[in-house]
Amino acid sequence: MPKVNLPVLQETAAPGHVSCLQCAKCCTYVAVGINAPTTPKLATEILWHLYHQGVSVCRDEAGEWYVQFEARCRNLGEGNLCAVYLNRPPICRAYDDQVCEVNAPQKGLIEFKEPKAFLEYLSVKRPKVYKAIAAKYVPPQHEPAAAAPSPRRTAKRAPTKVR
Repeated sequence: MPKVNLPVLQETAAPGHVSCLQCAKCCTYVAVGINAPTTPKLATEILWHLYHQGVSVCRDEAGEWYVQFEARCRNLGEGNLCAVYLNRPPICRAYDDQVCEVNAPQKGLIEFKEPKAFLEYLSVKRPKVYKAIAAKYVPPQHEPAAAAPSPRRTAKRAPTKVR
């Protein structure tokens, strides 16, 4: 039987698409879910994370919070090839470069790399929590540029009598 060369269909990537072999960003950090800063204790725990180098805190578009540690996978080899690809864990198998953070970034993602940025967010979004920690747990070098002013209520004046 004669040998027939059949054409190989290749997926064409969208313009600007970044393949895993170009990036491998997902193999350079570990992210772990944490509690939202709804109380002074939880807010100061986030501050503690942000005091460490190579650590950031994120809030995704669904409102979930994560602490992220820069840490390259030991199995990421030359050319961004996985040395244990056939035996990689399920979490790795779930990654898809079509919908990853590089090719389909989340529109509502907020990332904090410095304590000051987190405190600015907190002073606006959770002013009561910020006020509770500001005096005791926020060093001057981390104070937000302009902390949210306390909302002031104006008392209604009694109508003045016209004579």
